[in-house]
Amino acid sequence: MRTIILLAMLSLIVSPAFAQKYISWEAEDFNDSNGTKFEVFDVPTDNPGNAAEGVDDYTVTEASGGAYIGSHNGTGNDGGDWVKYEFTVEADDWHFWGRVIAPSVADNSCFWAFDAADGDVESANNATMNIWDFFEVESLRVNYTTDWVWFRLNTRDGPFEGTELVQHGDDPVPVELDDGDHTFHLAHREDGTYVDKFFATTDVEFNPNETDPQTAVEAQNKLTTTWGALKGGF
Repeated sequence: MRTIILLAMLSLIVSPAFAQKYISWEAEDFNDSNGTKFEVFDVPTDNPGNAAEGVDDYTVTEASGGAYIGSHNGTGNDGGDWVKYEFTVEADDWHFWGRVIAPSVADNSCFWAFDAADGDVESANNATMNIWDFFEVESLRVNYTTDWVWFRLNTRDGPFEGTELVQHGDDPVPVELDDGDHTFHLAHREDGTYVDKFFATTDVEFNPNETDPQTAVEAQNKLTTTWGALKGGF
């Protein structure tokens, strides 16, 4: 960790105009939760498929940190269950990603919100909550897999402006966050959807599907801002 911080400081001194910020955390390291539908699974895990969608049973053999969250098929959809993460960032435009298994059109979404009161978080598409889709758009469904894939944060129809196709395009919409403490709620929508890790960066061009992001987590079970190296990699 000391080496990473030192390299980051050197990067800022050498070329601060190109330095990027990032945060990353494990999905199982939530600060609070409501309900029981988000389970923590330790790998390896035998997961039920979805016969109606042509998905066979499969085994998850790898996960960042050795664990991930989600709900097996048959658990049921929606429910209002959620997990909450607390983190601190500097004011900037942030691009959030999640490492997800979403094997079919029936197992490929969650609800989400930033800085929402716990009582306002629900399994609903409304003025507070967004739907985060994983290959929901028809043209993207050929990509369904039981492997982990990084998905940029998106919405089906607001209140966030970055729809799935926009976020897959050349001009994705960032999340504008003020300096200080924030919360991120992930609420249950579809069983059979699994989440391993979250990552955010100020670098719009960075793609964690191409370069594995590093994890930076405070010892007190709270996320912290960590300075990345020069643009182009860590």
